[in-house]
Amino acid sequence: MTPDPNGSTEEEEFAVVVTDDWRQLPIEDFEMGLEPLYEAPGVTVRFDETGPLEERLRGVDAAIVGENDLITDGTIPDDGRLRIVGRLGSGFDNYDLEACTDHGVVATHAPQGPTESVAQGTLGMLIACAHNFVRYNRLVREQGFEGRFANIGVELKGKTVGIVGMGRIGREVREKLRPFDLDVLAYDPYAEASELPADTTLVDLDELLASSDFVTLHVPLTDETRGMLTADSFRRMKESAYLINTTRGGLYEDETLARAIREGWIAGAAIDVFENEPDVGGNPLFELEDCLFTPHISGVTIDSLTRIGNILAECVLAVHRGELPDNVLNPEVYGRSIPDEHLSPSYRP
Repeated sequence: MTPDPNGSTEEEEFAVVVTDDWRQLPIEDFEMGLEPLYEAPGVTVRFDETGPLEERLRGVDAAIVGENDLITDGTIPDDGRLRIVGRLGSGFDNYDLEACTDHGVVATHAPQGPTESVAQGTLGMLIACAHNFVRYNRLVREQGFEGRFANIGVELKGKTVGIVGMGRIGREVREKLRPFDLDVLAYDPYAEASELPADTTLVDLDELLASSDFVTLHVPLTDETRGMLTADSFRRMKESAYLINTTRGGLYEDETLARAIREGWIAGAAIDVFENEPDVGGNPLFELEDCLFTPHISGVTIDSLTRIGNILAECVLAVHRGELPDNVLNPEVYGRSIPDEHLSPSYRP
């Protein structure tokens, strides 16, 4: 079964369900960037966050879903109506892409949406690590100025930053680092040295880990990247180095990273994402007082949320018109090749 290339006629209702209602956020007059859907003739939009996902997806042509909505063979309805599903955000680890293809459902996401916000958040975390802001915040609250020279930070100038993953966000992080006059190493098995931004050196992962003062991760969570950093990886890093992770949990075991910091293999970390989130109760990283933690929020700003909604709305409307949407993760669903400009930057054949 493949998506209908002819789209819908004006007389037909094109039903869209949104399963994660961000309009409830404390943002005045926030419509999730979905205004193009509200304004399109023949399109109806329903918000539905409760009940079995299969039932919420039944009887609709398009679904805009959250990160915790698992799109699998068991949740895609058997009524044959669903034609496109769009993930609110840049990730897609909640998709069973083979199941989507088998059911004739185009899988998309919005990787461009949070790019600027994640890059900005990463830079903030990096600076916080360099200045030991977490330690000093605790110190001044508990001791005032006593002991203020105990955790003196470092300048970024002249240091080495290693960027793991040179996709959209990794490249934007690199651009934001330019004013600091530092060395930048990059690891990305899919990148060519000639394709990298200027003054960026492509190296293998071991060299990046061993040479960097700060290591920042920007790869999707896939079968290939899951567990890519091990105890040996952290042992290769400098004892003075920091890890920044604003991408996905699961690239390493949180217990392994906690051990690396406890035992002094590395100096510390700034972490936005965790294994098994949002269930982070008992996570061993939280036993560490000198690390910076945020709740998977680096890519979440008013601007990024609006941009994500705009992107997915346009994807849905493209399918409604019988056109190719952008950011397609499973082009096999069309039974033919499609132009590269419609493929997700994360697509790997």
